[in-house]
Amino acid sequence: MNVAALDRLVRKYYGYSADLEGSGVEVLELLFVRDRLQSILDQLTPDEELPSSLYERIYELDALLWAERSTFLLVVGEAELRHARQGQGSPRSHWWWYVDELTVPPEPVQEHRERLARAFAAAGG
Repeated sequence: MNVAALDRLVRKYYGYSADLEGSGVEVLELLFVRDRLQSILDQLTPDEELPSSLYERIYELDALLWAERSTFLLVVGEAELRHARQGQGSPRSHWWWYVDELTVPPEPVQEHRERLARAFAAAGG
């Protein structure tokens, strides 16, 4: 895992999250960037360490996306989001694809990481 590559993705995520009033294409690109981030996070092994600052930044950007979901939906459009989501086939765990359907905020990334670390420790990993 390349921390520099992950950091670049986090910076892209920031760029798109900070300017949700851009085009619908840019807003959809935000979702693909967040998917790439999640893919990297999902592939981490217990032996790989990721700076906690990266997790914190991802969580902060996730919280920003959640807080600005009405702007996000206004720019991208709910019908376009549903169409893109169907084409992508993202699981419900990728909540950013489902901001039009969710009524409660998603679980923070850091809490997920801590729960995963406890599960590995309990399994003797």
